[in-house]
Amino acid sequence: SRAVSRTPSAHAPCARARPSRVCRCALLGLCCAAGCHIGSAIEQRRRVPMVGIGGKPANAHDATVPTIAISVFFTVDGMNLADVKLPLDATVRHLASTVAKAALRARKAAFPTAPRLSFNGEELLHSKTLEEAGLVDGAELLADAYPTVVTASSDGFARLWNAETGECEKILGGHTGPLLSAAFSPDSKLVATSSEDKTVKLWSPVNGECWQTLRGHHDTVNSSSFSPDGMWLVTASNDALAKVWSSKTGRCQATLEGHGEPVFTASFSPDGAHAVTMSQDGKAKVWDPKTGVLLRTVHENSASMYQTSFAPDGRLFVIAPGDFTAQVCDMASGRCERVLKGHSAIVVFACFAPAACALIYPRRSPSLRSGSRSPSPIRGPDASTTANMPSVCSWGASSQSPMNTRDLVATRRSCPEEPVHATS
Repeated sequence: SRAVSRTPSAHAPCARARPSRVCRCALLGLCCAAGCHIGSAIEQRRRVPMVGIGGKPANAHDATVPTIAISVFFTVDGMNLADVKLPLDATVRHLASTVAKAALRARKAAFPTAPRLSFNGEELLHSKTLEEAGLVDGAELLADAYPTVVTASSDGFARLWNAETGECEKILGGHTGPLLSAAFSPDSKLVATSSEDKTVKLWSPVNGECWQTLRGHHDTVNSSSFSPDGMWLVTASNDALAKVWSSKTGRCQATLEGHGEPVFTASFSPDGAHAVTMSQDGKAKVWDPKTGVLLRTVHENSASMYQTSFAPDGRLFVIAPGDFTAQVCDMASGRCERVLKGHSAIVVFACFAPAACALIYPRRSPSLRSGSRSPSPIRGPDASTTANMPSVCSWGASSQSPMNTRDLVATRRSCPEEPVHATS
């Protein structure tokens, strides 16, 4: 060390470096003129990062926690939604969110909120860890959707709620003014929010991202409503106009002009062939939504600002009572079951998602093969059933509501073990 020059240079070792530390030249990747043998030290400090949850580097704790593989299937038809690997200390909520994102990426299903997961006929609490829930490697779970409520508030935000637990799942923020309404598309793929900032925004309830911003009104937009097929949207504004938009492109298809006062509400008829608007002038007008032609005028009282929305199965309804909350009530008893708190201003609109879960693309009828075993926790559907299966699994639109998890598991146990394999 005495032969080494004290003049600083790029190849000289760090003069003040402690013996246990690596000298500066080693960090620069240079050859040390002082003969500092740091190659072994670098190898000792070099570690290959572990991949943890979501592709992020795992910490030292993750390396000691066992990881299990879990397969999740759709309750409605037994479709495999996702195969995931998570550590035992991950929560059921994290598992549910991972499944929802994987199902959306694979274009299999869209869950407005984190799905309900069941194992061996028992619903899993989102607050528990996988270990506390009793999950083991190779576990097969069933997933279906919770009833979902969207609320709009004067605080400028819309919120998505789990109607059974009362938890806020997502906050939709982006408007520059108070909100006046929020509505789900029939397949639950989109949420439309209308605001005093003269715009309507279309959101994805799955990831909370804004897909489209509809601009064209010259005053506050009071309400928005989807057509039954979800392809069109009709909006009502204080500029005395209603407009029909394409939910796919965001372009204005027709302008409904004829009211002399602000238009409060606008909606489609159940068959989508007509649009009905109600205005402060006390008139209801019926329009052709494709051409914008006025068909007839009916004198009626204007609708109430705070509307009521029913759950798809009819058991619950949600109201905006005029304070900072929305209330989920039981249809049979009329009692309030849940109070949805979180807004910082008056809630002016609340409605249920019309579909528990939307299948994004229809699947081809599966072919049945004998001699192979289905990986699904339920029996594969037969060809006649799947051929008539709609691309959107709606709790309200179908004549046969999908079975809940317990009924589905019970059905499987009561059915004979028939080896059926469904392929797309």
